[in-house]
Amino acid sequence: MFERLEEIRENIFRYLEARIELFTLESRGKLEEGVVVAVHSIVLALLAVMTLIFLFSLLAAYLNEVTNSKYLGFLIVAGFFLLLTVIWLAAKDFFKSKIRVAAYSALKKSQEKKTEEKSEAVEELMAQTRSSMSNSGTAR
Repeated sequence: MFERLEEIRENIFRYLEARIELFTLESRGKLEEGVVVAVHSIVLALLAVMTLIFLFSLLAAYLNEVTNSKYLGFLIVAGFFLLLTVIWLAAKDFFKSKIRVAAYSALKKSQEKKTEEKSEAVEELMAQTRSSMSNSGTAR
């Protein structure tokens, strides 16, 4: 009986060690993934902004040619962006709610996936413990 209790204690310690190691690996993985996604997103956003600046400058120059003016094309493009800014400011609550909903659904989906992975890991550890306990019971 004492041997069985000792084995159960060892299994519990192995389980706790595995949980701590799993937590450490998950934390490290989350941090690494966050850094990689952040750097990639920043570079991508920078490249997209640069591309848009040049495309809208090209559009303004083209509109200058079409209107036979030095500045009218730039004025039209600036007016377009001014209109977008006014629309964005006027509908800021709408845009905030849409962004909030999108962020919430992405976080919820991520949490559900992680919860499922954790439960699978726990089930696997429990199965190993049961197998270990049944093997020790038959070995006697």
